[in-house]
Amino acid sequence: MSIRATFHYFQGMECDMYSFYRIPKLLFTSEYFKNLSCEAKVLYGLMLDRMSLSIKNRWFDEEDRAYIFFSVEEIMEMLNCGRNKAVNCLKELDQEKGIGLIEKRRIGLGKTNVIYVKNFSLTEYPDEPAIFDSEETPENVAERKENTEAEIEEYAEREPEKPVNTQKFEKQTSGSLKNKLQEV
Repeated sequence: MSIRATFHYFQGMECDMYSFYRIPKLLFTSEYFKNLSCEAKVLYGLMLDRMSLSIKNRWFDEEDRAYIFFSVEEIMEMLNCGRNKAVNCLKELDQEKGIGLIEKRRIGLGKTNVIYVKNFSLTEYPDEPAIFDSEETPENVAERKENTEAEIEEYAEREPEKPVNTQKFEKQTSGSLKNKLQEV
């Protein structure tokens, strides 16, 4: 049995007829997440969707945190990828080996891990301004810079020290290499 699709234009309010996975826009627009693969971003969206089901089922731990179950096999099926890709996407999101959008807890005994999907917010911190001591003024900084430059010039004018116990080496090329005994 084969499946064929026909494509039509959306008209009026038809664009609201599908259910969608929600993926935070910041995952694609923020520099912070630029190294996260597209598959990992989509997986995070799938996990957010799974969170709504967990909340409906009242799957909360003792600290009132919602959790999901999402096996590697389910990820493979949803993303239409192999096992390595699914595991790598989980690693990218994991707090131990990746960016920290999820936290995995092992249950053991061959059961699926519990996954805590984390919310995030980005805070921009300004670059740290130069901290001056109470007595430090721009004049003091300029004076210190002049002193440093004078010290550098003085060091450069000194007579260079003679090297001690140096050896001359021939520049060896592939044509000039000679067979030598190995040193033991």
